[in-house]
Amino acid sequence: MSVEQNQTPTVLIAGGSGLIGSALTQHFEARGFKVFKLTRSATQANHLFWDPKAKQIDTTQLDQIDVLINLVGENIGSKRWTLKRKAQILSSRVQSTHFLSSLIPQMTNLQYYIGASGVNCYENLSGKVFTEEDTYGTDFLATVVKEWEAAHALVLKQVPGSIFRISMVLAAHGGSLQLMKLPISLGIGSPIGTGKQINPWIHLDDLCRLLLFAVEQKLQGTYNALGNYDTNTEMTQLLAKWLRRPLILPKIPAFALRLLLGERAILVLSDLRASNEKIKQTGFSFQYSTLDSAFESFFKKG
Repeated sequence: MSVEQNQTPTVLIAGGSGLIGSALTQHFEARGFKVFKLTRSATQANHLFWDPKAKQIDTTQLDQIDVLINLVGENIGSKRWTLKRKAQILSSRVQSTHFLSSLIPQMTNLQYYIGASGVNCYENLSGKVFTEEDTYGTDFLATVVKEWEAAHALVLKQVPGSIFRISMVLAAHGGSLQLMKLPISLGIGSPIGTGKQINPWIHLDDLCRLLLFAVEQKLQGTYNALGNYDTNTEMTQLLAKWLRRPLILPKIPAFALRLLLGERAILVLSDLRASNEKIKQTGFSFQYSTLDSAFESFFKKG
C-alpha cells in the first residue's frame, strides 16, 4: 500500500519537539497525516516513548508507520563545545540513528525515510559553491555530518528515502533569527567578523514544504536544503531595516567571538556557499528565495 493510497498516512518523527519538528508536525497534520513523535517524556496521545541511549522504545505503533523522519540530535549551538559536549552532539545523532536502523524490521508498513543532516559538511573555502557531489570537510561539524549520514545509510539500505543537508532555518519565533534579532532590537547589533562570510539559509515554511514534497515524490538521494545564501552584513543590515533599528556599532571582531564562543564560533564565522540546483531540478520551487521575502513574511504588518 502506497502513501498516496492510504487515506490517513502515519508519520513518525524522531526529534519532533524542536523548532523544525513542531512546525513539521502541524504541516503534515494539516494535510491529513497522522503524526507520532518519539520522545523521552511521553505525555500526549501522539507521543511514543523512547530512550535511544538505553535502546528502549514503545513498539506498539511501529507496524503502523508509513514514513519515518529523523531529526534527532542535540542543539549544536546552545552550549560551549567541550570534549563532553562534542561527544553528546555526535552520539545523539549517530547512536540514535543506529538504534532507529535496528527497528526498521518492526516497521512492517514503512515505505519512506527522511534523514536530516547539515549543509555545514563542506570545507570552509571562500568563493566555491558546493554541490552534493563534493567531499566532506575536515572540521568538527563536517565530521559529525559524515558519520550521521553514514548512519542514515544503514536505514536507507532497508527502505527508500533521502537525506537533506539543512541550512540555517529562519522562523518567525525561535531559532537563529531570534538570536540575531535580540541585539539589533536592543540597539547593539552589528555584523560579525568581516561581515563578508556567506550564510546559507532556508525559510521554515519552505523546509516543511520540501520534506512533504520528498515524501510525496519519493525522492531518493542527498540534497542541500537552502533557499539562498547571503553575507552576514547583508543579513544584519536587512534585519535591522525590517526591525526599524539603526546599526551604529562597529563589526564584532572574529577574535572576540572566538573568545566568547570557543570553537563553535565557526557557526557564525564560516564562509559557505552551497547550491540548491539539485533539489530544484526535481521540480520543487522555493516560496522564499530572497532574504527580503523571508523577512517580509515575519515582520510585515497588515
